[in-house]
Amino acid sequence: MNPGVFEAFYQSPLQHPILLWISNLFGTGLALLAIRRLAPARRRPIQNFVLLWALISTLDAWLSANHVYGFGSLPGGLSSIIPFLFVWAGDYRIFIAMDSRIPSWRGVAASLVVPILAGALTLGQTPRILFLTYELMFMAWILLYGKLTKLDRVGSARRIRNLALTFYSLWVIADLLILILPVPTNDLGFAVRVIPNLIYYGAFGLVCGRAWSAEK
Repeated sequence: MNPGVFEAFYQSPLQHPILLWISNLFGTGLALLAIRRLAPARRRPIQNFVLLWALISTLDAWLSANHVYGFGSLPGGLSSIIPFLFVWAGDYRIFIAMDSRIPSWRGVAASLVVPILAGALTLGQTPRILFLTYELMFMAWILLYGKLTKLDRVGSARRIRNLALTFYSLWVIADLLILILPVPTNDLGFAVRVIPNLIYYGAFGLVCGRAWSAEK
């Protein structure tokens, strides 16, 4: 069956990576503007963090696509390993941003919980079921992590957690639409899915910059 209009766009290089690159570039620029008035000693580590994850997100948007723009399909096991590493890195950055320190070894452990459990629980299921399970489990886990570490009492950590909850909840809505609605109306889910993608690639550095800048 041919993909719908939104699914075709979602799978195309126009969305993944080009639109996500634009979002990342725009968000990084706003993040750097948000911290420009900080004292150099305070600004530099935040700036380095924002630029590091801008670079990783640029590679993520390129190499994690089903068809890698300008390259083609990744060979063999790399087609699974590389996207997984970027998913893990994207979660890890949330935990280290909440902790406000690099490296965060408890962040490493925290970021491995959901991939392991979601993978085990959905073994043999379709990728969309895996995505939905992962998203729901991550939302529950990041809320529990905030309480266990008492980071939910820290303003900057709450802002970063709430950002993660925003794009994860939108992914959940999108995947439910894809799974529940009949064909071809479930194509709407792919349109919705573009929104959290733009937030994921474009808003992280900005939220971190503003959250950390507001700390005393």
